[in-house]
Amino acid sequence: MNVDLKIEGILIQIKEKLNEDHVKLWLPPYYTEDGESNEEEIQKLTKEYSSSLGIAEDSCLAALKELQQHSLDRLRERDRFRETGLATIKVRVPDENGGRRIISVETKLSANVQEVQQTVASQVGVEFDRIKLIWSGKVLKVNTDLSAHGVRNGTQIMAVILHSNPKELQAMESRHKKMESTLADAKLLADRSNDNLNYYLQITDQSGKPLNLPPEERKALVIAMSLHEKGRVALKNEDYALALVLLLEADKEFSQCQSQLLQSVDNYAVLNLDIAWCYLCLRSVTHIPDAEQRLQKCEESFHQSYGPNLERLLALKGTTGNEAALFMRLHLLQAIVSFHQNKRQEASKLLERANMELSSLKVDDHSLSTLIELGYTPAEARLGLRAAHGDLSSAVEHINKRRTEKHEAKKKEEAENRLNQERRRLGRCADGVQWVEPNFHKMLMSMGYTSEIARSALQQSNNNVSLSVQLIQEQPSLLNVASTSKVKVQKDMLQQVAAIGFDPRMAKIALQRHKGDVSKAVEELVACGGVIDGERCTDDSDSDGHEEEKEKKKEVREKEMEAYKRLAEGMPTEDDDHLDLTLELEESFLREYQTLLKKP
Repeated sequence: MNVDLKIEGILIQIKEKLNEDHVKLWLPPYYTEDGESNEEEIQKLTKEYSSSLGIAEDSCLAALKELQQHSLDRLRERDRFRETGLATIKVRVPDENGGRRIISVETKLSANVQEVQQTVASQVGVEFDRIKLIWSGKVLKVNTDLSAHGVRNGTQIMAVILHSNPKELQAMESRHKKMESTLADAKLLADRSNDNLNYYLQITDQSGKPLNLPPEERKALVIAMSLHEKGRVALKNEDYALALVLLLEADKEFSQCQSQLLQSVDNYAVLNLDIAWCYLCLRSVTHIPDAEQRLQKCEESFHQSYGPNLERLLALKGTTGNEAALFMRLHLLQAIVSFHQNKRQEASKLLERANMELSSLKVDDHSLSTLIELGYTPAEARLGLRAAHGDLSSAVEHINKRRTEKHEAKKKEEAENRLNQERRRLGRCADGVQWVEPNFHKMLMSMGYTSEIARSALQQSNNNVSLSVQLIQEQPSLLNVASTSKVKVQKDMLQQVAAIGFDPRMAKIALQRHKGDVSKAVEELVACGGVIDGERCTDDSDSDGHEEEKEKKKEVREKEMEAYKRLAEGMPTEDDDHLDLTLELEESFLREYQTLLKKP
């Protein structure tokens, strides 16, 4: 068992008892006017509390002395702050063993966050930009003052170091860059128009239906979901420091979305659960209030999304086995929060509930091996068995059904992507909003019209098929303007027509209209006396500018693609990957806190 955690449990009980009894350890009779602890009174209190709380006398005495010293330190820090304006900030740096390492930093509250980072970094022995400071559920930004975040004298904040193994210096550098680049890539993609966002990222509700959102809200949601996914990857790799930073950044973006939207997707509920889980894995007791609020939001959202008894989930998916793992983690975290609030009876009940859920979620090793031998992945096997409540044949049926559904969904997605690409090839309509619809384009071509005429008609009519046919039949000249403007006339063609004696500008218009056919261009010019009314040609001087614009667009698209690839790197390919919990760590925490709830 974690020794610090055991001590923490004793301190919690004694602290609450002192508050109930209105005992002030920094005042007489427990502390003399000469500035010394009154050992006789402390011993008497030790015996009383040891008996009433069932705590060993030596543990009780050590806890009372620590609490007394803590109170005296707080008084000195308060006086120093009043006299000098220097606040004492306690920075907790979690270590790999879950120990408590507290660094005291004396500073002005107007000081920059970076100054505190540098102080902590020098004591920890890492570069300051690898340190991230977290307070009240937010990552403190480097170029801001402490007071701007509500940090006060005596505040305890958490520092995380963006690495999981101090020996892996190269990996440490990679992780730090990954955290910074993830945010940059997500913002790059989210900064593009809605159409570009659709090209890369689809936002749907729980039933898979696309959500139509205002641009700013959509942008925030894209960044939030991208950061959340990368945070999940770090969480799965047990890189809790990086995970927490990414998840809190995601939370900041989610906060810009309307609460009604956040109820439409379960991502926000899972995000809050993931953040609370990070706090636990980093042993950050100071974030208990934030964790409690997040778990409450998570529970409310789960009930809204899945139904109080998972009935909505059952209707949607036909099974509740895998989402039940999230509820098990939720109840475990709620139990641990209750323990640290000294609500021991409530914690005990929640631990018992989590224990029962864990037992029902455990997967038989033999069944798991059997499915893996049949060619299914460990994740498929685990999720299948949980969905089928351990029944092997039902699990196979469930996995095959999921594979078929995923295959169909992939085909549908690929078809939609092809349609999107075709829409971009065909261009926008005259209203500047719609893209030319490929299915309408095919319909007009099946009537015998050329691809270019069909495209131009749909552009001019804003995708109105009947109006397109009318335009083609009654006003074909309107379509020629649109359809010829992109035809590039070669210099030698123009010279051939101009050499006959026609005006070069009129020669170019005729060549554009007839797609470079010199003989047809000459025929038309002869028929109309060398002057084509109501037409205009593409100015050569615009050509280079157009090509330059195309190149710029190409560069932007390439940057977007690179950003998307970086974001996608290491991302799970399975939709239910976040449900594939082995529950080994959950069981470890469960047993640890069950032991802590026994009488010390």
